[in-house]
Amino acid sequence: MAKYPKVNYIGNKEKLVNWIIKEMPVKNGTVLDIFAGGCSVSYALKNSGYSVIANDILYADYVIAKALVENSDTKLPINVLDKKVSDKRVQELEEKFSFLTDCLYYPEEVKELSKLVAIAEKLKGSEKYMMLALIRRAMIRKLPYSRMNVPWEQIQKLRDEDYSYMKYKRKRAYHNQTFESHIRENIDEYNGAIFAKEECKVYNCDAFDMVKKIDFVDVVYMDPPYPSTMNNYDAFYGMFDEMFDKKRKHTDYTQKTSFLDNMDKLIKKLVGKTRYIVLSQNTRVQPEPDEIEAMLKKYGKVTIKEKKHNYQVTGKENKNASKELLFILEMEA
Repeated sequence: MAKYPKVNYIGNKEKLVNWIIKEMPVKNGTVLDIFAGGCSVSYALKNSGYSVIANDILYADYVIAKALVENSDTKLPINVLDKKVSDKRVQELEEKFSFLTDCLYYPEEVKELSKLVAIAEKLKGSEKYMMLALIRRAMIRKLPYSRMNVPWEQIQKLRDEDYSYMKYKRKRAYHNQTFESHIRENIDEYNGAIFAKEECKVYNCDAFDMVKKIDFVDVVYMDPPYPSTMNNYDAFYGMFDEMFDKKRKHTDYTQKTSFLDNMDKLIKKLVGKTRYIVLSQNTRVQPEPDEIEAMLKKYGKVTIKEKKHNYQVTGKENKNASKELLFILEMEA
């Protein structure tokens, strides 16, 4: 069985996918993963024989889905890194990506990143998305805490290996590796993750727009940003979207004051378009789980499954013991 590779995605369900798949209310058919994120659930669904539709508004997530979920047979040759690109194009991209300089990376690193993106521009289809997914992984790997909203002063401090060792007893030398070295380290794992099963499709749009694109699916799986938790995905990965002019406005599911209302509206749009909705949440969220359950019950029968699970936060276990919840809504006919 193919193995999901390292993507470094906050809130990823990689450690929960076996449980999620086990609790799916149907054992075959089509599942829409409407907030695909790091795509670990979409990938596991595909691996389990489901036909998958993966969607996310972030382009950073879309490239992962195109590379690892929709892609069924294309692998990226290592010699792609030797592809010749024009100095002019690299310079143009370097100017375009200047907002990253002394914000996320040093000037010489932005130049290297520009060359790698120029190489990606010369590729087509799944090869292009494999390259972009590896670039994204390299960008995240070089950043402390694996996110793009860490202040530059803190990034510089934590990339000082002596300081990192003094403070955390780890030098974290990988922050100072080149982008290319990270790609070379990960390319075999990404290539090894590619496999063919049922047809899978990938979209890059707001959840409400995604609903308009489907006639009927067996299950809609929902893993929205958990309200009242660490959930600012636009800030975590949005600069990747900015690089490719893909940053767009979308419905906000991060706020506890509007979460229920937005979810209610979304589920109402899905009436007649699915048999089941499976919603991931956690006992730490606000609004409370019983409020979420009450909203869901307007649309049918609700079953709740739970599993003890602690998310990792900055390399340490979150000591606030919590449970992962699956709300399984069987829609009324």
